Amino acid sequence: MVEQPSVPEDRLADWRRADDLTDTPFAAPGLTVTARILLYEDDRLRAAVRERTGVDRSWRFFLATRLELAPSPPVTGALRGLVASRASRGFADRLEDQGFEAVERSDRRSLRVGDDDARLFGYDARCRVDGVTLSVDGWLAVWAPDRTFRLAGGAYPIAVVDGDGETADALADCLDPSAFRAELFELIRGVG
Repeated sequence: MVEQPSVPEDRLADWRRADDLTDTPFAAPGLTVTARILLYEDDRLRAAVRERTGVDRSWRFFLATRLELAPSPPVTGALRGLVASRASRGFADRLEDQGFEAVERSDRRSLRVGDDDARLFGYDARCRVDGVTLSVDGWLAVWAPDRTFRLAGGAYPIAVVDGDGETADALADCLDPSAFRAELFELIRGVG
């Protein structure tokens, strides 16, 4: 069984752990990749939007993953690149599974996480709910602080881009994209 990644529990007080699963995203003769994934949803934002609009759904999520490769090869630049590339594609698929549309990778850069430089991928997406379309930002960081890889990221709405009326106005009032981004990056940096 893969050990779970450590997460900054104190920063997740208003979040609910929605899932804790172990998956094997890749297996071939001579190499098996096993992932332990923790998924959290922001219950505070969910309650605020539900109270104002009646719409009940998850608006923001955060995930932390620990990958183990067996047998455990040395972590080389090529291996980092391969894992980051596959993780990036897998995260785009996860966004689509969460109901986001028009998912596109929009950014790639480094992010300091502890003593490591993580590869950070940014995504743009859309989310349609009750006749309102929201613009969404997603981020995924990939790094290897030891002989196992960590993936951490999430997504959050940044603006109402289509739709009007009470639901659109209430949703717009609940969005704070700069605070959402800052909190997500703090959570990412807290994963070990």
